[in-house]
Parts: sequence; C-alpha cells; structure tokens
Amino acid sequence: MATVISTTSPLFLELDGKAAGPLRTAQPASLRVDKAAQSTGRETVVRRSARVTLGEMAAEFDLVEPGPLIDWLQAALAGDLTQRDGALVVADANYNARRRIGFRGARLSSLTWPVLDAAGGKRPVSLALRWLVDGVDDAPSSGKVKGSTGRRKALLASNFRVTGLPFGDDAVSAVDLPPLQVDWAADHISGGRQRLQLAQRRLGELAVTITSRRAEAARAWVHKLVADGSIDESDGLTLQVDLLDAALKKALASVQLTGCLLCGMDEAPLGGAADRIATLTLRFDVGSFKLSLA
Repeated sequence: MATVISTTSPLFLELDGKAAGPLRTAQPASLRVDKAAQSTGRETVVRRSARVTLGEMAAEFDLVEPGPLIDWLQAALAGDLTQRDGALVVADANYNARRRIGFRGARLSSLTWPVLDAAGGKRPVSLALRWLVDGVDDAPSSGKVKGSTGRRKALLASNFRVTGLPFGDDAVSAVDLPPLQVDWAADHISGGRQRLQLAQRRLGELAVTITSRRAEAARAWVHKLVADGSIDESDGLTLQVDLLDAALKKALASVQLTGCLLCGMDEAPLGGAADRIATLTLRFDVGSFKLSLA
C-alpha cells in the first residue's frame, strides 16, 4: 500500500457517500504485518502473519463553508464519535478522478487548528485531522469529481475577534485554540482483525495572547482571581472566537468555548525595547468546544 499522496494533485474527501470538499494534503493509512515465529529445529524457523494493523489516515483542509466534513467535526466536538465511511479521491488537473482510497469505520483521533494571529497576513484557516479506520479499499477511479469547487474563499487566520474576556474585547492579538484528542484502544479479535474501542476524549489548552495595551488590566484580573489561592468552576469564562470576513464585520464562523478556567499566565521577557511591546499569554482549561459556520 502506498503511504504518500502527491500534494501537487487535486485531493478530495467523500464522507458517507457525499462530497465533503477539497483537501490541502492527505495521508493514506500505513499497513504493518506482525510476524509470529516458531522454531522447528536447530536452524529451521517457521514464520507466519499473525496480525495486520492499519495506521492513522490524515488530511489538512481550509475552513470554508458548511458540509459533511464540518458536520463530522461538529459531532466529534459535541462528543458524538460515530463511525464514518468515506474515501480520499486523487484527481488530475481537470478534476478527473484517478485514484480512490475508500475507508470503512473511520474514527476521529485528533483535530488541530492553526494559530489565529492578527499579524499573520493572508494565511488561511487550515485544520488538520487524523482518523483510524477498520479497513481500506485502494483502487483506480474515473469520472468527474463532485463538489470540486467551493462557493467561498477560505477564511483567514488573521481576521478574528474574541469576546467574553473581563478586561476588554480588543485585548487579543493571537489565539491558539484547543486541539481535540481521542484515544482509541485496540482489541484484536479472531483472524488477526483489529477492533477499536474508545479509551479517552479530551480537549487541550486554550492560549490567548494579550496585547500590550491591555496587559496591565489582564495581570490585575489574574492576580485578583488567584488571590485566595484557588480557582473553581464558578470562575469559568464563556469565550467566543469569531472568524470574520475581509471587512472584519461579519462572522462567517464561530467557536464557542465554555467553562474556560485559568490554568496559567506567561509573560514576555522584560527589559529594553521589549517593555514597549510586552505581551502576556493566558492559558485556560476548556470545558466544551462548539463550532458553527454561517
């Protein structure tokens, strides 16, 4: 089985029989065969295939508009880890399908976001996801790829706003959204086949970089919050990150983060010119993560 798809060719995803949009990159599942060896004499060793294991599949895509892929991610963020069937489709420059890598029983294993940075220029919001599968079917393909062109341009990682902070909504210069990680435990059953069972689902930290003009207010809020030596659920914030249009007015996508409990504060080094542009970063544990697209 091939392990690399050339990213110079157009790549597309299908989910549950529907076109799910173009991909930036895609990684087919690796394949490993564990061998069992048995000695039958001083020099004779009999080997046989004992177990076949498929590795993760992966893809990167630009956040553009609603569709089956966003539906899958929204469900996973809400705790619904239902298996999906689908395919990676490799096409030529005229969007004629050339290869189709079908997969069965897809279980999302991770979702990560790019850093949203107000000074990041025209970098698109490209999400990375990984998933495990029960099986694959890799074969040549033909015909036009469905849904090969989108109606919108990709959202930009520099066009965002954050609301819900207690010291001003103009305080943020960058946001590192929490990744989703799902651990699956492998249970090998008869015939060497692998069955996956959910082990753990967790959200990573949220990191918010505060601008120098709001740094003093942010530090004051933090020190007041931890003055009694502890933080509990009642101190949690509800934050919203809106991804905006080019005019920075209309929200095209929103991320709602609830139960955000402060878990750290980091400051940039002091001294010299750094004092004039000093920033600090607040880190939060996140209770829940909801993604919506207009």
